[in-house]
Amino acid sequence: MNPLSEVAMSHPILVVAAGTAVATYMLLSSLLRLTQDPKEPPLVLSTLPFLSPILGMVKWSMDFYVHMRETYPNLSIYTLRFPGIRIYVVNSTALVVEVQRKWRTLIFPPVSAHASEFAMGGSKKALAIIRADMATEAGFMHGFTKAIRPALSCEPALDQLTGNALEVMSGSLDSIVRDGGQNVKLVDWVRHNLLLATTDSVYGPSNPLRDPKNETAWHTFHPTIMFLMLNLVPLSVFRKAIKARDSLANSFHQYHTQRQYEQGSHYIRLWTEYFVSQGIPDEDIAKFHNGGLFALIANTIPTAFWMIYRVFSDPSVVEDCRREVLKAVDFDEKSGVCTINIPCINRSTCPALVSTFQEVFRVHGMANSVRLATEDTHLDGGKYLIKKGGLVMLPARVQHRLHGGAWGPYDVDKFVHRRFVRNMKDSAEPSQSIPNPSAAFRGFGGGTTLCPGRHFATTEILGLAAMLLLRFDLVPVAADGGERQEWILPPTKNSSQAEAMEQPDHDIDVQLRPRKEFAGKKWQISFGEEGSDGHKTALAVEDLSE
Repeated sequence: MNPLSEVAMSHPILVVAAGTAVATYMLLSSLLRLTQDPKEPPLVLSTLPFLSPILGMVKWSMDFYVHMRETYPNLSIYTLRFPGIRIYVVNSTALVVEVQRKWRTLIFPPVSAHASEFAMGGSKKALAIIRADMATEAGFMHGFTKAIRPALSCEPALDQLTGNALEVMSGSLDSIVRDGGQNVKLVDWVRHNLLLATTDSVYGPSNPLRDPKNETAWHTFHPTIMFLMLNLVPLSVFRKAIKARDSLANSFHQYHTQRQYEQGSHYIRLWTEYFVSQGIPDEDIAKFHNGGLFALIANTIPTAFWMIYRVFSDPSVVEDCRREVLKAVDFDEKSGVCTINIPCINRSTCPALVSTFQEVFRVHGMANSVRLATEDTHLDGGKYLIKKGGLVMLPARVQHRLHGGAWGPYDVDKFVHRRFVRNMKDSAEPSQSIPNPSAAFRGFGGGTTLCPGRHFATTEILGLAAMLLLRFDLVPVAADGGERQEWILPPTKNSSQAEAMEQPDHDIDVQLRPRKEFAGKKWQISFGEEGSDGHKTALAVEDLSE
C-alpha cells in the first residue's frame, strides 16, 4: 500500500486539516492577488496572505517600519494588506510632503473621530456632529484647530499659559531646595510634576487633576487607549480602565457644568466655547476632556523625561547647556533674586539645549501620522494609486533614521546633542553641520496635523530643563541610596504605540542636589517685553523661514 494512503487511513483528521489549510492559503493568495491593483504601491509581506504584516508588527514592534525600510530600501512607498484594510507606508521624504499637500483627499479627522468613539466613548449625537464634514475647512476638526490657535500661538495668552506652568514647577523645585535635596524616581517625579504644572496652567484653580483620585484614574485609563481604539476585543476586558475613564469624565462634567473653566486659561475657554457652539452635549464635552488631557500630557511627559535624562547623563552636555542657560539669567545681588528670561532660551542663545531637545525627538520619537483616503488619489505624478478607504502611514522613526541627507554625516543610530546646531563657531565639530531642516524632522507632525500645542510643550520642557540646570546637579543613585557612577539607559521595548514618544520600561533613581553657588537665592520667571515672541522656538519646518 502507498505510504500516503496509510497516513490518510490512520490519520483522517490530519489529512482534512492539511487540505483545509492548503485550500485556505490558495483562496487567500488568489484574493490578495486579484484585489491588488498593479498601480498601487508594491505589495510586500504577502507570504502568509493578510497575516505576515501582523506577525511582522508583533516581532519588530515599534521598529517595524524602520526594519521594513532597511529590507526594502529602494521603495519610496509600499502596501501592507491586513484583513479588511490597506496601509500604504511612506518611506520617501518627498512623498511625505506630497501627502501633506493632499489634505483634502488624504485626511486625518476620521482617525480623531474613531478615537472619540472607541477610546473616549462619545455618543451617537456627538459623533454625528464630528463626522458631518471631515474633508473641508468648514468641518468640525478643522474648525477646532482654528478655534484654539489664538491661545497657543499668540501672546500674551501663550505667555500666561507657559508662565503659569513654569511657576508651578519652580515652586516644586523651591521645596526641594528647602529640604536640602531629594532622592526621586525620575520617571514618576517628571510625570507627577509636569502633569500638575500643565493641568494647573490649563484648567485653572479648579483643576480636576489636583484630586489624587483623578490622577490615579488617568494613569489607569491612559495605557489602554491604543487597545480601545483598535476595538478588537470586548470592552469588558478593560472594565477597570473604563471605570477610571468614566470617573475622570464625571469630574470634568462637574468642572464644565459649574463653569469652572471660566477661571481657567484662555485656551480651555476657547476649547469649551467651541464644543458648546457646535452643539456637543455636556456629557460628551466631559468625555472629550479625557482626549484633551491626552493631547496635553501624553507625549509631553516622556519627552521631558528623555530631555532631562539626555542632558544630565552626559557631563559634556551638562556643561554645554549650563553655559548657555546662564546667559538667560539676570542676577540681582542686592535682592538675591535670579530671573530666568524665557525668551532667551531659544535657538540663538541656547543652540545646544534646543538641539538636544530636537535630538530627543529624533532618537526617541515614534509617531505614526495616519491619513484616510476619501477617494482614489495618485502620488508621485500618477505613479502610485492610493485606493479610497486605504490608510496612508507616515512613520516618524523611518524619517528620523534616514542615513545621510537631513541628518548630516553623523551616525543616525547615535545620540548627538549638537546635531541640529548649524554654522556655530563654538561647535564641538564646526565642520560638521546639517542642511536646513526639512519634513524629515517629524517631532510635531506636519501639514494640517502639525501639533497646535508645540510652542507650549517646547517652552515647558526647555524651561524645566533650564531650571534644573541652573539650580541642581542630578546624580544617579543605586537602589540602596548610594551614589552610582554612571547613568543607565532604560529600555523601551514595552512602549505604547498610541503615543509619539518612547516610554522607559522602568524608572531610574536620581538625587536632585541643590547647587551651592545659588544657595539662598530666590528664583522667578520672566517673559520680557509684552508682545515678544522670542520664546516660540521654531522646530517644525512650517515654523521656519529660511
